[in-house]
Amino acid sequence: MKELRRNMRIVCSLLLALFIGAGAWLGVTVYTQGDNWASNVYNPRLASTASDRGDITDRDGVTLATTNDAGEREYLSNEAARRALSQTVGDTAGMSGAGVESFFSSTLLDLSTSLTDRLSELFNSARHVGSSIQITVDARLQAGVAAAFPSGYSGAVCVLNYRTGEILAMVSMPNYDPSAVNNSEEGVADTAYLNRCLQGLYTPGSVFKIVTLASALDYDPNVAGQLFTCSGTWEYEGGSVVCMSGRTAHGDVTLESAFTKSCNVTFGKLAYQLGLDRLRETAEKFGFNENFKFGDFAVYNSAFPKSVRNMNGLVWAGIGQGEVLVTPLHMSMISGAVANGGVMMQPYLVKEIQTSLGQTTRKGAARPYRQVMRSDTAQTIAKYMYEAVESGTASRAAIRGYTVCGKTGSAETSDDKTKETNAWYTGFIYDDAHPYAVSVVIEEGGAGGRLASELAAAALKLAVSEVG
Repeated sequence: MKELRRNMRIVCSLLLALFIGAGAWLGVTVYTQGDNWASNVYNPRLASTASDRGDITDRDGVTLATTNDAGEREYLSNEAARRALSQTVGDTAGMSGAGVESFFSSTLLDLSTSLTDRLSELFNSARHVGSSIQITVDARLQAGVAAAFPSGYSGAVCVLNYRTGEILAMVSMPNYDPSAVNNSEEGVADTAYLNRCLQGLYTPGSVFKIVTLASALDYDPNVAGQLFTCSGTWEYEGGSVVCMSGRTAHGDVTLESAFTKSCNVTFGKLAYQLGLDRLRETAEKFGFNENFKFGDFAVYNSAFPKSVRNMNGLVWAGIGQGEVLVTPLHMSMISGAVANGGVMMQPYLVKEIQTSLGQTTRKGAARPYRQVMRSDTAQTIAKYMYEAVESGTASRAAIRGYTVCGKTGSAETSDDKTKETNAWYTGFIYDDAHPYAVSVVIEEGGAGGRLASELAAAALKLAVSEVG
């Protein structure tokens, strides 16, 4: 009998511990994920609430989404601009889950309005209107970049202020018409609902050499004076790496010259010198393998291999191939950190949130994410990126009258080279009056020094003229 009572006490204690643990887990989950649950388009409360959604406006107050007197949601009257902003603004059907309409559904409907405010609306016979959200994006800039995007290609362009972290443009192609999401005849591709700036995970190719270079300079500042030899091909145990399909031999090059010419052989050797642990440590300092939680949007996690089976994996990781993946937003954060003295800023999309009664409940603000490299390392990389634009692979990104720094990339997407490479460019304007960083990826766009660099220059010119 005593044995039975003892066993019962043990079982009850275990059940109590499980109950407490489950309660604690639920509390933490609600605290960390509650807003996401509330904003989910499958939340029945969103569909049943008797509220009109608040407005969404751009940084200059241009109305991007509003609710008319009939309770219907309306977007920009200009179709091209409406499409350009589609994945950023989103739609009420939740087709673009990363858009403001979905991510901030509970805010736009103001589900948390106080009882006092609700009673005030009731006595005044007013229909409840949710909070309005002003975002940091410039509508004219985003529409202009979308118009400049090469016809027939898919990809993304992200422009941000590297001093403040404000996202100024997030262009994702192809796009869709948020006014026609319930029109089955539109025939829009499924990928059009994807915000490639936030949700597109791409092999970075040579733009990742910024991270490899930062790792080398941070660990050994003397590496800047080291000479490397490139014969066009470097064969090592387990594989080989080539420059321009082995057609280009750069000869004896400094690290700066190798970066400017985007020499794969040199950066493969550099990765080998560093070793996986050092290179991965730097990559993770830059945000790879990290679960970004910025509050204003959800962004997919960029990846760098935790381990490699052989030297081949290490060498190719050093030149941004293999298992390395990055989002365009993250790539613009990386080049922005170079411009900002090694400090990566936390990107944000919400400029201000106001209730229907005019009360400001939230304001966006500049916040450093972390120091990802030493300031002298950032200065050296900025110099190399400047030379890449002045006399290297990124020359088409130059803008007359401005100091532009950048890096191109051509990322392989197939083992048998049956597909054209993805074209990359990332860089910035080195100017306190116009502190803008940009990243561009054009799927199967070929060498980054052509379409991607030209599009980046167009985006930065537009940012200067539209944002000021």
